[in-house]
Amino acid sequence: MPNTVPPKTRLQIKVRQFRPRELHRVFLTRWADLAEEACCPNVFQHPAFILPVLHSLSSGADCWLLTGEDRETGQLCGLGLFEQTRASKALPLPHLVPMRSHHSYRDGLLVRKGAEDDFFDALLDFLTIQQEDWFGIELGRMNLDQPWALKLREQAVPYGCSFRLTPKFESPAVDLSALGDETLTDRCSSSRRKSIRKNRNRLAKQGEIGFQLHTEPQAALAAAERFLELEHASWKGERGTSLLSDPHETIFAREMLTSFVTRGNLVVSELTAGEQTAAVAINLKMGDWLYAFKIGWNDEFASASPGMLHELELVEAVRREMPEIRWIDSCAHADSYLSGIWPDRLVMGEGLLSVTTLARGTGKLMANVRKLKHWAAERIRQETSEEEIPAVN
Repeated sequence: MPNTVPPKTRLQIKVRQFRPRELHRVFLTRWADLAEEACCPNVFQHPAFILPVLHSLSSGADCWLLTGEDRETGQLCGLGLFEQTRASKALPLPHLVPMRSHHSYRDGLLVRKGAEDDFFDALLDFLTIQQEDWFGIELGRMNLDQPWALKLREQAVPYGCSFRLTPKFESPAVDLSALGDETLTDRCSSSRRKSIRKNRNRLAKQGEIGFQLHTEPQAALAAAERFLELEHASWKGERGTSLLSDPHETIFAREMLTSFVTRGNLVVSELTAGEQTAAVAINLKMGDWLYAFKIGWNDEFASASPGMLHELELVEAVRREMPEIRWIDSCAHADSYLSGIWPDRLVMGEGLLSVTTLARGTGKLMANVRKLKHWAAERIRQETSEEEIPAVN
């Protein structure tokens, strides 16, 4: 299908592709501004997160920045950081996938609020007309309810493209605006409320329970160090997966924490019992969202479920002290322990932007093949379960 968007719309924003080898200060400032003013905040697309990843966990040699810049003002209206791949299960053709590390829990694009139409027109024009190397863009860890994703799905059609959204799981979250006068504990079942009371009583035996949000730079970084130590003393340290287990991971963590705290976007939450830390977590703030990045707890208090108590206290503390926050994203899978205490859900899944007829057909075929495999596996599981159940006469 031919491009039907008026030329003047496309000319408002210029899309560029370039390697992020050296990014000058003006560009980084504009990138940070875009992240703060995006229609859908994504802390994992902020330069305070991306640059430490590039510096310590990735060479960045195969990365491409796609940017949309206003031709008159130079203002960034959209941005994504990608790697090239020859093929994947979703699209067995050359295309782009997000540049990520194993600490990147959310994919997506940064799109400035109010500039969605112009940016997507420029991006789709660039992908369908100005370049010939990529057959599409694949996103694998995205919130499918984001307005920009739904907008791109509509806007892709006039260009002969498609943006297919595939749900995978629901991630626990808290919509603070929906809580009203209730607490999370109020919403729990009677049995869970009883369990929470017992755990609080167990923890209180170790000393008076306290909870604090650390946002002042010195206090936040000191509390972040306590997190690193607790995480390393846990099973993650034993398995070599803690942030202090590998020098590159340690460099990433400290650079990232320092970058966020200097911008006022680091929130370290700490649950204490007397003088001891029971649980401490790294949270990253962006716009009206708070992302629960990582948590560590003291194994000495394991019987009191300090992680769960911490997450209950976190929500109430954010409501009291951070009224600008509307959502708390757990960054967790559906089977997380948070599913039992955080009431809301974010629909997570995959997005595949196919920009040629071949890519659209291939992407749809691969999606159908995956559905068929899932159906066959589920059917085999059901039949196996039925065979194991003895007949009742």
